[in-house]
Amino acid sequence: MKKISVFALLAIMPVVGAMAESNKNMQKQPTYWSVTEVVEMPDNTPVVMRGRIRQNMGEQMYLFEDSSGTIMLEIDEEDWNGNTVRVDDYVTIYGNVDKSGRVAEIDVTSVEK
Repeated sequence: MKKISVFALLAIMPVVGAMAESNKNMQKQPTYWSVTEVVEMPDNTPVVMRGRIRQNMGEQMYLFEDSSGTIMLEIDEEDWNGNTVRVDDYVTIYGNVDKSGRVAEIDVTSVEK
C-alpha cells in the first residue's frame, strides 16, 4: 500500500508544480483601474492605470486620460524612470490615490512606457 502512495505522490508533484507556476504568472498581471473607479477610491489606495498623459500642467502636475475620463497626476522627476513620454504614448502609471475632500489625483511612484 505504501508503494502505491509514494507512486501517486510522485505522479502528482509535476501537476502541483505546474499549477503553482501558472498561479505565479497570473499574479504578475496588474489590475488596471479606470479613472472613474479611481476617483471613488479612498485616500492612499495603491493603483495601476493605463492610458495617456495628455498635458503638462506645470509644477510636476500632468493631465492623464483613459477611456473613462481624466485625472491629475503628480509625477516627481525620479518617477519617470528615464522615460520620455509623448502625448500619444500609452503609459502604465503606478501610484496612490491622493484625495483632498472629493477631489482625487494620483501621487505617481513610477511611470512605465
